Amino acid sequence: MNKNTWAQVIYLLITTTFCAYLAYESWGQSVAYEHRIQTLSERLSMTDNFKSKSKKVFEWLTIGLYDGHSEELAELNELKGQAEQHDRLANKYTKLFIATLVLMFLLHGFWQSKMSLLALLAVTVMALVTGWFAPILAVVAYQDIPVLGQTVFQFESKSIVSALLKLYESGQVAIAVVIFVFTILTPIFKSLMMLVVLFSQNLHFSQKSIRVLKTIGKWSMLDVFVIAILVTYFTTKSGGATDATLQIGVFYFVAYVIASMFLTYLINIKNHVNSKNQPNLS
Repeated sequence: MNKNTWAQVIYLLITTTFCAYLAYESWGQSVAYEHRIQTLSERLSMTDNFKSKSKKVFEWLTIGLYDGHSEELAELNELKGQAEQHDRLANKYTKLFIATLVLMFLLHGFWQSKMSLLALLAVTVMALVTGWFAPILAVVAYQDIPVLGQTVFQFESKSIVSALLKLYESGQVAIAVVIFVFTILTPIFKSLMMLVVLFSQNLHFSQKSIRVLKTIGKWSMLDVFVIAILVTYFTTKSGGATDATLQIGVFYFVAYVIASMFLTYLINIKNHVNSKNQPNLS
């Protein structure tokens, strides 16, 4: 291999390894955030809230000799601080991942090589897989109860995969099938088709693949629409007052959808240029 080929291979390895690290870290931090919030929500449930109020009264009656309530508050504040830290890190790694992906698209404008497109495809698939398994929504259902104050009744954090399983188990098969087709099956097929077009040496086969890609591309934004329906569904299913927050899975999945649209366009251009450079044998 010449120096240019080696440089392209090194670029591929560096970018994919770095993005894989960012995706893994953001997923890990988001899961840790979910666990901390789950623990915090359990501590704020009706039973634990009643115990906490009892400790507060007992601490007041003993004039501070018993400090169980103060210790509990310190533990809750520590849990909250840990959760916020995990959330900050998850968002930080997610922003770095998306920024790196944007930078790779900009660099391709100068490089315009097949290896650069392969690196973009690999990172786009990473965004897709992370979008599947990272939480997309966290919902806390709570209610203000006299004396006890704000009491948590339900906490749910859903990824696309766990939401699919929940819908299937609850008998919402039709909704589960629609989400599976547009968020799992279609992206897999689209990514495979991009890979085929990128490495196909048969011009006739490539043109057929491009037509298939263009057909899939017309439905690209429907992926995001399906995610919006999923988020709305789980938000409205919670009882009482709810506090719903979007998680990093949504940003990864949207990043995949937008990046795959641009990548399809770039691969089509690359294939069109190659077809022009092919000798006419007729």
